[in-house]
Amino acid sequence: MSFLLLAGLIFPAYVKAQKEEKGGEFSVDVNLRPRFEYRHGYAYPRLETDEASAFISNRARMGLNFDNGFLSARLAAQDISVWGQKSQKDNDGGRFTMHEAWAQLTHNGLFAKIGRQSLSYDDGRILSESSWTPTSIWHDALKLGYENKLHTLHLIFAYNQSREMTNAGTFYEPVGQPYQNMQTLRYQYHNPQGFTASALIINLGFETGDPEVDPLVSEKVYMQTMGTNIGYKKESWNIMGTAYYQTGTNSNDQKVDAYMLALRGGYTLSPRFSLYGGTEFHPGQDADSEKVTRMDLLYRSNHSFMGSMDYFKGYDYYGVWDKYIGLKWKAWKKLVLDMGYHHFSSANPIDVEGREMKTLGSEIDFSFTYPIRKYVVLQGGYSFMLATDAMPIAKGRAGDVDAWQEWAFVSLTINPTIFKGCF
Repeated sequence: MSFLLLAGLIFPAYVKAQKEEKGGEFSVDVNLRPRFEYRHGYAYPRLETDEASAFISNRARMGLNFDNGFLSARLAAQDISVWGQKSQKDNDGGRFTMHEAWAQLTHNGLFAKIGRQSLSYDDGRILSESSWTPTSIWHDALKLGYENKLHTLHLIFAYNQSREMTNAGTFYEPVGQPYQNMQTLRYQYHNPQGFTASALIINLGFETGDPEVDPLVSEKVYMQTMGTNIGYKKESWNIMGTAYYQTGTNSNDQKVDAYMLALRGGYTLSPRFSLYGGTEFHPGQDADSEKVTRMDLLYRSNHSFMGSMDYFKGYDYYGVWDKYIGLKWKAWKKLVLDMGYHHFSSANPIDVEGREMKTLGSEIDFSFTYPIRKYVVLQGGYSFMLATDAMPIAKGRAGDVDAWQEWAFVSLTINPTIFKGCF
């Protein structure tokens, strides 16, 4: 019904546009991103006997774009691999896929967008393209919306199947997307004075059971995630508060009652220096609760939060409380240096040989960004973690864990528009 209503509003404009439009703009863009990584304690603490790993991953993406003001469309294919992973005579192509394939109709602030697309809102904590990961994240969905200078309203609908079926029901095996259906409502208010407020509600439908074992047991369950981001930004400073709550039933057929809280801000000291900091709290699993109290952050940009070494994802059993502060320095021309400090503690006490501990460790992140050209950006960084005795228990890593964990990367992003023309 929502699509029919929006189509009814847009179709008359389409007829008029067909009479008036004289063509559109067509462009071709390329995105290449080789990235070297050195891992010796990345994501979870290494044992003293563990050896370091190093590799080069690569993303190669090409996009075709069309826009005539009323109709816009994009096709973007990508190939993801690690250098040396594929045979020189590769016939598989298993990691070659269509990253985006969508078309959008727009008129007077109303739009309808259908096809494979990324969903990125607010700071990307719940829904994000997650550009850090080589593949990124996409959804096959219909998005309807209205946008003007003060208000943004989006409705998103998705319905997934693992294959074409006949007389076989609608049970979804999550071979692609982790959900069977999705309905999302997102609203944002933003004014010229710098105040913003947004609300996000996501309803996800999952399949439970196994229809081949017992068709009567298989059924759909639903989990709801809702939250808000409220912020204020002036010329020299900004602040943003975040709160999310999750309820319903997850894909493992478990009842859910979870939440998370975050507060962050920044202050520009001068044209060359700026400070940032904040805190983030995830309560973890309540051992006395029959429900899941760890929050699933869904389809997020995980690398953007709680340190560059990706130790914590918000769904950690003992929970996590991150306190951080950082400094950005425009050191030379276009070179930007960033240094951040994170202190991690668990939300619930951890038994360490009869002692209760909450302090997990401290992480120091160094990074640099240097745009060689507008379409060529060099980035790199080095991080290390000083872990306590509670860290390996929190991460489920038994054995003699070295206190020093480290990770480094260097990446080159090349993303020019190689052709643009009107016809």
